[in-house]
Amino acid sequence: MTTVLAESRAQREKQVQERAEAKLRAARSAVETLKQSASAAADDAKAQRKAAAKQKVEQLKARIRMLQMSGSADPKLLAQLARELKAAVKMYGGDAGGGVGPAPVQGEATSNPAGSDASAEVAVSEDAPSTETATETTPTTEGQKERGSDETGAENEKSGEGAKADANPYRRMAEEAQARIAEQARRGAAQQEDRDFLREVRDLANQIKALAKRAQQQASSNPAQTRQADEADQAAAEALRAVESAGRELGAAGVSLSV
Repeated sequence: MTTVLAESRAQREKQVQERAEAKLRAARSAVETLKQSASAAADDAKAQRKAAAKQKVEQLKARIRMLQMSGSADPKLLAQLARELKAAVKMYGGDAGGGVGPAPVQGEATSNPAGSDASAEVAVSEDAPSTETATETTPTTEGQKERGSDETGAENEKSGEGAKADANPYRRMAEEAQARIAEQARRGAAQQEDRDFLREVRDLANQIKALAKRAQQQASSNPAQTRQADEADQAAAEALRAVESAGRELGAAGVSLSV
């Protein structure tokens, strides 16, 4: 009789431990989901900012092409276009190279990651005794025992499957490798997108400089227009420096741009 009671108690303690581990896994999964949501929101904001910058550059490209086709070289307008081009580069770069990661999740420990797990375990262990006590003190009928046994068996089977998945190192390594490959492909595509954008802006800034040089030649006998042409040339040079700065910032993520 004593052996049966001991085995029953051991079984109940095992069930309590398995439920505690399941709760801890669920808590960790919830924290990871919140992290991914915060990261996705930041990525979405960055994508919207870059899209707006690209749209602005397309508009500037059309205006510069019209100036080239008309043969006009209004220095004041050229300076304005160069300043707008510089602003578009800054909009595109945003916090590039700033090392800003996802916002910390509310309630998550930042200084000691292990502390969050420990606190979760404490919270779970506080619930555990009440479960065991209820099992010992609550009278049950034979039917309830059978249903409880079936439910416990189902829970144990599920937790066993999860434990097997967690305990399979080869499967875990394969999943991690696939995630790394997907992340590398995503970063490579983003870096190529950055290169293309900055090269296009650089070409447009050089076109503005060429138009500003023409304006300087045309305004050689007009001091006021000469000053405006110089301002246009300076604004184009500032746009080029903005491209160089953005290229260096994005270079921290592997982007190489020769200006």
